[in-house]
Amino acid sequence: MSKVMQHYGWWVSPYSAKTRSYLRFKQFPFEDITPSGFRLKLSIERNVGRAIMPTVRLPDGTWLQDSSDIIDTLEGLHPEPTIVPPGPTQRLVSHLAELHGDEWLCMCALHYRWHIPENADFAMAEFARSGLPGLPVWIGKRLVAPAARKMQSYLPALGVREATIPGLERFTEQLISDLERHFSEHAFLLGGRPCLGDFAFFGPLWAHLFRDPGSRFLFREAPKVQAWMERLRTPSSAAGSFLPNDEVPATLTPIFRRMFADQMVWVETLRTAIDDWCAAHPDATRVPRALGVAPFHIGSCGGERKLATFTQWKAQRPWSTYQNASGQEQTTMAAWIEEISANNPFETPIRNPFVRRHFKTVLAKSPGSPGVAENE
Repeated sequence: MSKVMQHYGWWVSPYSAKTRSYLRFKQFPFEDITPSGFRLKLSIERNVGRAIMPTVRLPDGTWLQDSSDIIDTLEGLHPEPTIVPPGPTQRLVSHLAELHGDEWLCMCALHYRWHIPENADFAMAEFARSGLPGLPVWIGKRLVAPAARKMQSYLPALGVREATIPGLERFTEQLISDLERHFSEHAFLLGGRPCLGDFAFFGPLWAHLFRDPGSRFLFREAPKVQAWMERLRTPSSAAGSFLPNDEVPATLTPIFRRMFADQMVWVETLRTAIDDWCAAHPDATRVPRALGVAPFHIGSCGGERKLATFTQWKAQRPWSTYQNASGQEQTTMAAWIEEISANNPFETPIRNPFVRRHFKTVLAKSPGSPGVAENE
């Protein structure tokens, strides 16, 4: 058994980039392992149930899976230097940014990876080098082609269709432009040290859009964003401070306005679908991984997207921050929400919350009973 933590993830994986940058910021001693396809299938799948990245094995043999669970667990074991802001509004913003980075930016990341031939070829070569080490890349690319085609087939389910691509590209360009403006004034999202949201944004922006050669042009006029990514890749031993007085920079306002106008509306659609399904299946302990498709919008373009139920578990994190706060803290958070949205979705508890047990997402309690979001 290794005496140090082991981190398993490929360099093309955005969620592995998220956890790797976190481990580096915390200055944990760890082995950064690029698992072969054989290791993914036999070792990782045997221990966590799926051949999936990232996974972490602690020195005591404990396995962790899912980027949020990994970071939550390690932050609990080793809280300093903390990535959790002291103020309630900043904590809410950090979790919202994680939700945005993990569950919304994936559409843009996968669009640019698989719809730009140079990026697709680069990704195939990376899959071959990582999954089939020792083989010539040209042979490996042929062998990984079925897996790559399977990934590309997910794009319509995520909402990446001809009708939405102009909106996806407009959204991506606006996001990078807004981040460039923000990082001209601040080192990280909430001041002088990274929060959870920084790592979640970094994953798709660096591991897909910047590292893939055919989409690097998006950052041509964003040197401050490039510098922010470099800070997350090679963190200093001296951690700065979060902004005082629970301040959320005004430069983040346009990012979260778009998020509330598009993604949070989608999350409400998903919550309703889960509640309806649970009402029709009162004895269920799990909800299906998907509940059909529903309309959504991004960048002023409309389309359809799969109702992937796991997203609710990720959304429960900001919900829990709001619902578990004191009355005064909720008032402070509500004042910030009013600046960006006419609707405060967090006032209504999640009726059928999920928890993670044995690497699976299951219902926290009997479906349909009132309650707040729970996390494990």
